[in-house]
Amino acid sequence: MSPSTQRPNQPSVRAICLGLSRTGTTSMTKALEILGYGPCYQTFTLVSSGGNDFTKWMEIYKKGEDLKTIDSILQGYSSVLDIPGVNFPKALYRAYPGAKFILTLIPKMEKARSAKEPTESMKVAADWWDQHIKKHLEIGTEHFQSVLLRHNERIQNLIPAGELLVYNVTEGWEPLAQFLGVPIPEVPFPNVNSTQSYRMDRDLPPLQ
Repeated sequence: MSPSTQRPNQPSVRAICLGLSRTGTTSMTKALEILGYGPCYQTFTLVSSGGNDFTKWMEIYKKGEDLKTIDSILQGYSSVLDIPGVNFPKALYRAYPGAKFILTLIPKMEKARSAKEPTESMKVAADWWDQHIKKHLEIGTEHFQSVLLRHNERIQNLIPAGELLVYNVTEGWEPLAQFLGVPIPEVPFPNVNSTQSYRMDRDLPPLQ
């Protein structure tokens, strides 16, 4: 895909996280803010817009790569995460080819649980799944995983490997900071999970 030309009033979007909800996107929002990539446009932003932004996203769905409409939504934001942006990866990649693209994944629980001597990160991943994913998902795990696999494949086919960080929030600061080219913060990586935010996500109708 050829990069887009510079547009008048184009916002300075520097990072775009294309991981689906429940893959650590709430923690990623806080992490990006700490790293200087805030403010972040995410689900709460859409909700607080009073419906105005939702109308614009629906226009993008109908018209396709309407870069001017995307620009109007993202004015003043440095990063994009979660719904509804994640539903439009092709449009965002076309609009901001110079941004850093990140795909957040859910940990592979099978590996964490079957390991004879699990690492600390494996233990954290398993606990994160039990406490925050399995506990609050209202859909079957197998169905959810199939949705994730299709989405992840779509993203990895769209964005060249050299431009995409495939990342798990349990990996902490190092791979994320290295990919973004910024120093590792002297604070713990945020471990944020909001059941309320997940329920709000599920109340929003899918855009695609």
